[in-house]
Amino acid sequence: MAAMPATTATDAPLVPCALCGSSSYRRVVDLGWRRILKCAQCGLVRADPLPSPEEKLRAETYDYEQDVACPEVQDLFANYHRDFVEDPIIRRMRQHLADLENVTGGPGTLLDVGAATGIFMHLARERGWRPIGVELCETRAQEAMKEFDLDIRVGTFEQQSFDGVHFDGMSMLDVVEHVPDPLAMLRRAHALLRPGGAVFIAVPNQQCLLTVLVNTYARLGGPNAQKLLPRLYVPLHLHYFTPATLTRLVTTAGFQRRLLRHAPVYLGRYTMPLWMKVPLKSILTVGGALGMNGRVEIVAVKA
Repeated sequence: MAAMPATTATDAPLVPCALCGSSSYRRVVDLGWRRILKCAQCGLVRADPLPSPEEKLRAETYDYEQDVACPEVQDLFANYHRDFVEDPIIRRMRQHLADLENVTGGPGTLLDVGAATGIFMHLARERGWRPIGVELCETRAQEAMKEFDLDIRVGTFEQQSFDGVHFDGMSMLDVVEHVPDPLAMLRRAHALLRPGGAVFIAVPNQQCLLTVLVNTYARLGGPNAQKLLPRLYVPLHLHYFTPATLTRLVTTAGFQRRLLRHAPVYLGRYTMPLWMKVPLKSILTVGGALGMNGRVEIVAVKA
């Protein structure tokens, strides 16, 4: 399991909501070592307590070097190399780039925040983009640069200087949920884009049917609920978004929303027994039909 923050959940006064500034929350679930809370004013869901920068860096690095919180996802990144196989995840990444191009007018300069394995930057370069990446984990960044010959800066997004460059596009795939201050991140993204530039964001959907069912099961005191919750609220995720809170995030940061959609979760790379995969796939399929899919994607433009 990924390294846990040294802090523990208490009923001490909370830091204000990163989206609206309110300090009024209601508890969603309690994992013991931390709580999951929902802002009573804007609905943004967050973890409490938040880790320190040192704890966060240690956890992110440890997660890449050791077993992750969910053993089922250990093979998730196995296809992120130069000889990748075209599968639904790769095809969705190509769609993400097309979505950006539809708003920006075509490929240009791209900043990929949370570059990870570098596969998204590689696909972008194939389409004519000129990508630069930012990655917190040095080990992952070095592997990506070696595999794809990319320009990736190591460290936090806030630490990077781009010498006055204003980008045409920006991507944040499974990144915004990891940061302690998503609004500050999006405001910096807005400042780094040219007028007419756009950002693509993809995050897990807190209104996913699976999430709703597990939360309800836990609140009712269902057996083994404490084993299910860490798979839903993984240690590295600090905020949890719905379509409404993700939209509010980008508009508060100064963007105009151009596209918002639900997206499915592809289970093909997940290693799990049939008794687990079949019901999980069924729940996700029903959720998709109900508009409660596993992911939310948004494209927002700087006017």
